[in-house]
Amino acid sequence: MRYHIAGAGKGNPGFTAGRNHGAQLRNRQGGKGISEKAGISHKKNSRSQLAALIRLTISPCPSRGELRRLLALKSPEELASTLPETDQLSFSLNAALNHGITSLAITSADYPHRLRSIPDPPAVLFIKGSPEVLKGSSVAVIGSRRCSLYGRKAARKLAGGLSAAGVCVVSGLARGIDAESHRGAILHCGRTAAVLGGGLDSIYPAEHSALAETIARCGCLLSEYPPGVRPTRYSFPERNRIISGLSDAVVVVEAGERSGTMITVGTALDQGRDVYAVPGEIGRSTSAGTNRLIRDGAGIILSAEEFLQDLGLQAEQPEAVSDDPLIKLLRNRELTPDMIISITGSDRSALSSRLLELELAGQVVRRPGGAFTSVV
Repeated sequence: MRYHIAGAGKGNPGFTAGRNHGAQLRNRQGGKGISEKAGISHKKNSRSQLAALIRLTISPCPSRGELRRLLALKSPEELASTLPETDQLSFSLNAALNHGITSLAITSADYPHRLRSIPDPPAVLFIKGSPEVLKGSSVAVIGSRRCSLYGRKAARKLAGGLSAAGVCVVSGLARGIDAESHRGAILHCGRTAAVLGGGLDSIYPAEHSALAETIARCGCLLSEYPPGVRPTRYSFPERNRIISGLSDAVVVVEAGERSGTMITVGTALDQGRDVYAVPGEIGRSTSAGTNRLIRDGAGIILSAEEFLQDLGLQAEQPEAVSDDPLIKLLRNRELTPDMIISITGSDRSALSSRLLELELAGQVVRRPGGAFTSVV
C-alpha cells in the first residue's frame, strides 16, 4: 500500500553542520539527480581523491548543490586545488586513514543509485565498510529512541526476517529501535547500513561503538560529514533524508506523534518512498505516531513474511528457537546478573563475558537497572 502526501517547501542546500543546515532538510528542488554518466566518473578512491573530497566538504564554499554541479565537470583533485591547506584537513585525513574511511563522489559508479535520484543527494559520502551491500533491495527500519520492549522485539524480528531474505536493513545507529534493527540484521548474518549524523571517526552514541564496528564488517557506515565533524542537533534530522533515500521503503516500528522519526517519514514521502508502520498499543505514547500513520494510509506491518511479499521477495524458513540455556532463562523475563547467579550458580566473571557476547550478538538486551532479557 502506498502512502503519499504533497511535497514540502523549498530551502537552500548549503553544506554546514549548524542551524541553517538543519533548517534545510525539507529542500526538494532539482529532482533530476546526477548520473555518473553525466560528467566525470570518479572511480578511484586514492588518498589524493580522499583528501580532495574532505577538503571540498569542510570548506564553507561551494554549497552542496554547487558541489554536485562542479563534480560533474571536474575531478575532486582539480576542484580542491584552489582551496587552502588547513589543520582541519590534516586532522580529517589522518582520522579517515586511521579508521579505514573511504569516500564516494556523487559521480562515482559506486555511489548508491537510489540516493543519487533524490532531490538533494549528498555530493560526497564517507564510508566505512562496503557500499556493495546497498546495491540490492534496501529497507529502512526506524523508530523512537525511547521504545518499549515490544518495539525492541518487533524491530529485531522484522529486521531479522528482512535480512534473512537478502534485504539490506538501513537505520541510524541511534538508541532504541535503530540499534535493535541493526542487531536483528546482524543476528541473521545479513546486510545492514547505518547512516550517522557526524564524522565516522566519532560514533554517537559512544556505547554503540562496538555495534558500529560490527556493522562495518557486515555492511557499512555512511555519513555526508567528513571525519572530525561532530554531530549536532541539526545534523541528525538532516541525515534522515539519506536513510530514506537509500531505501526502497521505510518502516516505522514505534514513534511518538512529534518524534524525530516523523521527519524521516516526511522525507520518505517527498522522495516517493512507500511508508509502512507496525501497529502498537492504543494509549502508549511511543505508538501514537505509528498508529496515526496507519490511520492516514500507511501500509501495515503484521509480519516480515507479508511485507516481503509486498516487496516481491521470498521469506526464509524460520530457524529453530535457540536452545542456549542462558537465552532460555532470559526469555520473557528480566534478570540481573545477581539473579542469574542465584539461579544457576554461574561464575560471575564467566557470566559477565557471556552476557556481553550475547548482547553484542543481539540476542539479549540490557534493560534499565542492569537487568537482561532475551529477544530471540
